[in-house]
Amino acid sequence: MAVEGFPSDRYSGRGLIAGRSADGESWLQLYWLSGRSENSRNRVLIEEEGQIRTTSADPSKQMDGTFTLYTALCSVGETHIVGNGDQVKTVVETLAEGGSFEQALRKRSVEEDPPIWTPRITALVSGKKLLLSKIGKDGHAFFEAAPLEPGQGLCLHTYRGDGDPILPFTEDPYPVRLEGDVDELLLSSWKRLDEELRVALVVKEIRTDGSFHHAIVNRLPVPNG
Repeated sequence: MAVEGFPSDRYSGRGLIAGRSADGESWLQLYWLSGRSENSRNRVLIEEEGQIRTTSADPSKQMDGTFTLYTALCSVGETHIVGNGDQVKTVVETLAEGGSFEQALRKRSVEEDPPIWTPRITALVSGKKLLLSKIGKDGHAFFEAAPLEPGQGLCLHTYRGDGDPILPFTEDPYPVRLEGDVDELLLSSWKRLDEELRVALVVKEIRTDGSFHHAIVNRLPVPNG
C-alpha cells in the first residue's frame, strides 16, 4: 500500500495530502476529486503552464461551475499551494502582495452550499514548512505541521460518510504514510477511491532544486482544445 491511512469513507469528496516522500528528497502534494452529482463527475484535472485546474469533461453538460471549476494546485516562486476551490487564487494574490497564508484565507468563508456547508481545505509547502487550513461553518482553523520525517504526510478532505445530506469533515488534519514513487502513489490512491464516485487525482512531486512534476489520472477523457 503506497498511501497508508488514505480516507476509508466511501465518499470523501475533495481531498488533499501534503507530506514528504519516503526517501526524504521531495515534498508531495496529492489532490483528488470525487462526486455524486452529474455536474461533479463531469470534470477532469488538466495541467496548464505548471498549474493544475479543473475543467469540464463535456462542456455541453456543464452547469454551475461556482464550486467545481478552479485552479487546484499552483506555485508562487518556491511556495506551492493546493486547495479545493478558488481560495487558492486568493492565497496566490495575497502572497504576491506581501501577505500571509493566514491573512489570505481569513478573507474567505465556508462554501455557500447549505445544508452541507462544504469546508474549504488548503495546504502550503514552502522550504521546510507545511501549513494547512480548514474553513468550516464554525470558522477558520490553521495548522503548522511539526517537522515531518520521510514518508510522513497530513490529510484533509471535505466530507465523511455517504449520507443525504452529506456531512462535512470537521476533524483536524490526520497523519498518513507515503511510500513508493509518484506513479505508485497515484495508482494506489486512485484504487482507494470508490470506483463509482472517483473523478480525478493528481500527485505533485516538488524536488529540492525547486522543480516539480505532476502525475494525473482522470475518470473521463480530457476534451480536445
